[in-house]
Amino acid sequence: MPTYDYRCNHCGRKFALFYKSYKDYEAATSHICPHCQSTDVIRRISRVAIAQPSRDLSTLSSNEMLSVLDSGNSREVGKMFQQVADSTGENLGDSFNEATRRLTKGESIDRVERDLAAGGSTPSPSDAD
Repeated sequence: MPTYDYRCNHCGRKFALFYKSYKDYEAATSHICPHCQSTDVIRRISRVAIAQPSRDLSTLSSNEMLSVLDSGNSREVGKMFQQVADSTGENLGDSFNEATRRLTKGESIDRVERDLAAGGSTPSPSDAD
């Protein structure tokens, strides 16, 4: 259902009007402020959110995967780990799942690697506070 934002030039209030379709919006001869009933309104352009295209990291070549690892972007590495695990359909173990969870949250790659080498997981900084 299309939503259109307006501001009334008479009372200054902002409001939204809803139409069942774009055709209904075009058919409306005037738009009326619900607060003061004025027809002196102006359409406002609101923020637009554009979703970034998702990248399928599970189909990368080994060199491309190394490039993701070398980037140092822990969230991207965690996303790659998660997509690879999802594409295999197998449970890759608790350590893998914990590392993936922590990386996806943005925790340092070095810290996660150090904790795994020490034989377990330690609370992430947000859990320790």
